Amino acid sequence: MAIFVCDLHMHSAVSPCAENDMTPGNMVSMALLNGLDVIAITDHCSAKNCEAAIRCSEFLKKEHGKTPLVIPGMEVEVAEGFHVLGLFPDLQTALGFEEYWTSHRPKIKNRVEIFGNQYVMNDDDEIVEELPYLLSTGSDVSMIELYEKLDSMGAAAIPAHIDKDSYSMVASLGTVPEEWKGRLLEVSRRCNLPEFWDKHPELASYHYIVDSDAHQLPDIADPGYSLKLPLEKNPDMDARTFVNALRDLMRK
Repeated sequence: MAIFVCDLHMHSAVSPCAENDMTPGNMVSMALLNGLDVIAITDHCSAKNCEAAIRCSEFLKKEHGKTPLVIPGMEVEVAEGFHVLGLFPDLQTALGFEEYWTSHRPKIKNRVEIFGNQYVMNDDDEIVEELPYLLSTGSDVSMIELYEKLDSMGAAAIPAHIDKDSYSMVASLGTVPEEWKGRLLEVSRRCNLPEFWDKHPELASYHYIVDSDAHQLPDIADPGYSLKLPLEKNPDMDARTFVNALRDLMRK
């Protein structure tokens, strides 16, 4: 067993709600400065900035001999009205899921003056594309369909910030229903878990991760959130190894 210092929920500049300086290079560099072992880029409905973040991480490893492992991820909204994190074993799987997800959500033109820019960037933090259709939308995919899809792709499916009053599984459904087979949940950094369990004693036996849900650079976790996993700390560990350990928790 080893303790990993993580922040597995953060938004880059492709998410309309994130600040434009949440570039791949800035995010990975901030995570390195904060001593994080593992981060996940989890933009709304897009994995398009994950590749640049992975490349930035590889560059920092060559320069500094250490780097945070970057997990490609995505945050999506199911038909029941709450958010779920998908954490993927590799970039290709994440991009394949994005293609699937795009086919199941409305095509609404983004209004930058209301929602913000949606910048895709390269590993030099240069804008290479601005996505025209709004990413922060719902979908027609049910929570069960989503869980089964992510599970079939070797990804971890984690209900996001379940302690919050909006866009959380508990806010929408009152609890984690039996139909949801995953046993791994996310809470926000402001959550007091003992108090949360007092309100929801049926959820005390679940496994939990804590994340920042960062939308601006100062939000990225410092010093991070500890997660104990049955893995050895290895500078060459890949996303698949880490995600598989999360999937084991998800099933326990």
